[in-house]
Amino acid sequence: MVFAIGLLGASILAAGVLPLATAYSVSEAFGFRKGVNLDFRRAPFFLGLFTVLIVVGAAVALVPSIPLIQLLIGVQVLNGLLLPIMLLFILLLVNNQRLLGELRNGWLNNILGWGSLVLISSGAAALIVTTLLGTLQPGS
Repeated sequence: MVFAIGLLGASILAAGVLPLATAYSVSEAFGFRKGVNLDFRRAPFFLGLFTVLIVVGAAVALVPSIPLIQLLIGVQVLNGLLLPIMLLFILLLVNNQRLLGELRNGWLNNILGWGSLVLISSGAAALIVTTLLGTLQPGS
């Protein structure tokens, strides 16, 4: 019972935090005004995107024929495949002398960062190869 209550609480928290974080990120990337303290006239893109993301998420969750567990697994696989790309850009940013000056990555952080990128990219590539080989084999 306690586990179920904790899971419900985490789900409710994520249902609000994820769309909000996405709306902040997209608004920041494209230079739109953002903030939960602003009204719709002052930040229409931010609040509109936040609303659309919540409505789409709720609509997908309420469709009775969608296999939610397979959908969640698929989303996490997609996240894992996109992770090497994001990590590459992060490593390029944290090593940019013009952007960070003396705060840029040191040699130890670079070894750990680039090593992580190699390991994660290898795992993503292995997933793609095994998936393709599994779908190409007869009887699969």
